[in-house]
Amino acid sequence: MHLPLKTLFFNPLRRHHLPLRLLHHRHLYPQPPPPPPTIEYPLTHPIYAIWAANTFLGKTLVSSGLSIAFLTSTSTIVNIPKKFVYLKPIQTGFPDDSDSLSVYSKFSKFFPRNRPEFSIFASNHVLNASGPAARALLGKRWESGGFGNGKVGNFGVGLRVWGAGACSELICKTVYRWREPISPHLAAGREGAALEDSELLEMLKRGMQNGVGKYGNKDVGAMCVIETAGGVASPGPSAILVGDGRLGGISGTISAYESLKLRGYDVVAVVFEDHGLVNEVPLSCYLQNGIPVFLLPPVPQDMSNDLTEWFKKSQTVFSSLKEIMLSAFHGRMQKLHDMWKRAHDIFWWPFTQHEIVPIENIIVIDSRCGEKFAVHKASSYDLITQQFDACASWWTQGPYINLQDPAYAVLPQHCLPSISKLDWEKD
Repeated sequence: MHLPLKTLFFNPLRRHHLPLRLLHHRHLYPQPPPPPPTIEYPLTHPIYAIWAANTFLGKTLVSSGLSIAFLTSTSTIVNIPKKFVYLKPIQTGFPDDSDSLSVYSKFSKFFPRNRPEFSIFASNHVLNASGPAARALLGKRWESGGFGNGKVGNFGVGLRVWGAGACSELICKTVYRWREPISPHLAAGREGAALEDSELLEMLKRGMQNGVGKYGNKDVGAMCVIETAGGVASPGPSAILVGDGRLGGISGTISAYESLKLRGYDVVAVVFEDHGLVNEVPLSCYLQNGIPVFLLPPVPQDMSNDLTEWFKKSQTVFSSLKEIMLSAFHGRMQKLHDMWKRAHDIFWWPFTQHEIVPIENIIVIDSRCGEKFAVHKASSYDLITQQFDACASWWTQGPYINLQDPAYAVLPQHCLPSISKLDWEKD
């Protein structure tokens, strides 16, 4: 049987994209367990997750500050429209607690007072809600049906500020919401609104393309941030880490950083609120590869303060953070595009004549998830998609997927010599 010629080139910076497990119930699966949901996302614009070392450390404030820094930058004034997409995949405690509404509100209060010279449209939407959450939001207008017997259907608010030049856009969306302010897996069970991983991933994929389109738009600058729920063990992609500036925050932030790195995520920056304890000094010394650490001014504790002045004071920090994120994205894209040529020029694949290996047949592998590679595709647009590991070699597919756990990443230096010896003796 003649097989098509395909060659492999591994990205040395491997990201192990873990499946988004919303419901953390333990099941005894037969061997092998079910495959993880398909992961695919566009590379037409930067997409980041906002992580935190713990809860209540300011993820939403960082998301709000980034939206302001991105949409009010100089390029907007020279007729280059921009779109900032904020996604909150899951939210509990709704409608009393709504992070997407908070980002929308903070931006809507800041923008008219500080950048009225150009146009912008800001919106906030609720896509799906459980029955109790929808009833609390809509009252008598609520009707049964859909997700968890609660039908919200793109409920939202919008604000338009007119000015000169092109109109930019802020899009805030929460994908799934529950009423009780508890962990999502508990709220889903109590409110009869369970959610499959594949459903959440599909909705996230649509959200990441929102307003930009599958193929991107060169006339529109775009950025998307996904705010995770809770700490770094929550589901989500790579990443800005919101650290802890309080007493004990150095240890907590280092643990969060190492947890992300252990799972294969790239952390491009750490940002946290200044509590006067100079946590940034030891953290800057500890973090690898010169990862920048940003310090935000203390957040006013007065509940009546709309934080407009705080955001104004913090703009230098958020603008620098935005530039780091854009630079990291463009650097990653350049590296992915260079790998085809580098592999073709440097590598030799057995049983082939080098000149008959077309560059387009080289597969650039960005990461791995289960028994699938996350590969970079570049035709009419760039994206990361999944491809089954057809190599079927013992070192890539030996363990079942449930053994491919981040905890095992710390064991190879101790275990591999023994495993190799046993395999050799068996042969």
